Amino acid sequence: MTTTTGDLTGALVDGRYRLQRLIANGGMASVYEAHDERLDRTVAVKTITASGVAGFDLEAFTHEARTIARLSHPNVVAVFDQGVHEGLPYVVMEYVAGTTLRDLLNRRRRLRIEEAVELCGQILDGLQAAHDAGLVHRDIKPENILLKNGGRGDRVKVVDFGLAEAVHGEGRRGGPLLATAAYVAPELVRGRPASPASDVYSTAILLYELLTGEVPFDGPDPGQVAQRHLAEDVPSPRLIAQDVPEGLAQLVMLAASRDPAARPVDAGAFARRLNAVDARPVAMAAGQPPRPTRAVQTTMVVPQGPNRRSWKALVTLIAIVAVLAAVALAGWWIGVGRYTSAPSLLDQDKSSVVAFAEEHGFEVEFADSAYSESVPKDQVLTQDPGVGERIRSGGTITVVLSLGPERYEVPELAGVDEDEALAALDEFGAEVTVERDYSTEYGKGEVVSTSPPAGDEVKPGAAITVLVSEGPPPLTVPDLVGMDEDEAEEKLEAEGLDVGDVSERYSDTIPEGAVIEHSPAAGDPAAPEDEVDLVISEGPQPIEVPDVVGMNVDDAKALLEDLGFKVKTGQIWFTGTVFDQSKDPGEEIPKGSEIWLWAR
Repeated sequence: MTTTTGDLTGALVDGRYRLQRLIANGGMASVYEAHDERLDRTVAVKTITASGVAGFDLEAFTHEARTIARLSHPNVVAVFDQGVHEGLPYVVMEYVAGTTLRDLLNRRRRLRIEEAVELCGQILDGLQAAHDAGLVHRDIKPENILLKNGGRGDRVKVVDFGLAEAVHGEGRRGGPLLATAAYVAPELVRGRPASPASDVYSTAILLYELLTGEVPFDGPDPGQVAQRHLAEDVPSPRLIAQDVPEGLAQLVMLAASRDPAARPVDAGAFARRLNAVDARPVAMAAGQPPRPTRAVQTTMVVPQGPNRRSWKALVTLIAIVAVLAAVALAGWWIGVGRYTSAPSLLDQDKSSVVAFAEEHGFEVEFADSAYSESVPKDQVLTQDPGVGERIRSGGTITVVLSLGPERYEVPELAGVDEDEALAALDEFGAEVTVERDYSTEYGKGEVVSTSPPAGDEVKPGAAITVLVSEGPPPLTVPDLVGMDEDEAEEKLEAEGLDVGDVSERYSDTIPEGAVIEHSPAAGDPAAPEDEVDLVISEGPQPIEVPDVVGMNVDDAKALLEDLGFKVKTGQIWFTGTVFDQSKDPGEEIPKGSEIWLWAR
């Protein structure tokens, strides 16, 4: 592919992003302030430079840009778009008007302790959002922390996840070369994959710098600086800034442990410990750090001759000094000496807390455990005294272990009476909605099912829908008219109904043996096993044939037709008198039967 070189100010990227001003320029990338002409907003466009394209993994870049774009957190610079412009990959980000944390440190060298803790907390909040999404930043440093116009609230924005990699995937850019030597985690120097604990280490080094004004390892040779992360433990920031509280200093050293397993597991765990630390500065005399204690050599002069008064005075002086020293020592011991700073036990499990207590000579008591949405089960949730607070040497720290997230299993309630089911759900404060429907399996008032189903774990106060039976569903009587009796009976049995009384009646329209009508009628509601009475047709009603011989043929025909017979005539002469009929007088035949008349 072809690439463009030089300043791209004025270029129109992807037909919508007008590059207006070069903000920053590095060895691998340049950042421009740009105008999104489609959405009429200011954005930042980061382009990989021509020198950075060599060996560039575009597929990985695209994948990570899309992953980062799914992050939505006030402490992470949002990513809006990505693509390739004239051979140069680019990513479009939220434009943050402000400065970098590096600029702030250049002006002030170090921050106030409370301010450093607040800024670091916001950085960790943003990193935790990335860790939850499966991303590791890999290059936390002041240059990658933006401060929004120096304001309050969520002023911190973590930027430049271009070096991030999926936590659970294979490292695509392995090795520490893409990280910054002063902040690089030891495992990256060894070429091992990055993890959330790597970001914890870099953030601890950043916090060290905020508190002291310098990084623990520095020098002109990045390689040598990186090797120091492997070979040396990060010292206490109190060696440089003695106003840093002991608990906070211990947390910095813990988070910057060379062993990743000894650090807080991710940014969230680091943030919880940071929130628990007493961040109040240690009071110093006249604002200056105390001088180190010096050993003072004293020489006693003994007189050469007998001098009883001088000797007594000397003994008296020594006694006074001894008493004063004892009183001072006792006062120091009562007020200060017998106290130390409470260590951090947060996020440790019970066995490690007990082992730590035995090793460091203090007692530990376990109070009732409590639920927590953020601290895993069986790890320390809170401690008293808190991290960095005063505790007597050999004193007792009261620890509360986490029960993990408070969850309750939805009980099996199918077949249980409604009131009993509601009482069971009320034990964990469920917000219950009752719905009702018919059921052939459960009787009226019994629970049919729940949503979520039995066995699912829910939070206290969760919304649960309970379906209660209204009993068997109402039946509708089928239409049986025209069916023969046996067919009608089978139909009723299939519908869950029974045959009731069966009667017969003549019908001119319904064939003999078929249903004329039934009660309840078709479409009427019925309960299971209700009876349906049937009326079965006997066919047309039989009618007695009258004697029409001797009658006028027309009159005879009219009489027979009025009775419901079908009449046909045959005449020999034209007088029109009936002399014979096909059905004998007095014979009973079905209505509608055919009768012939002969006249002459």
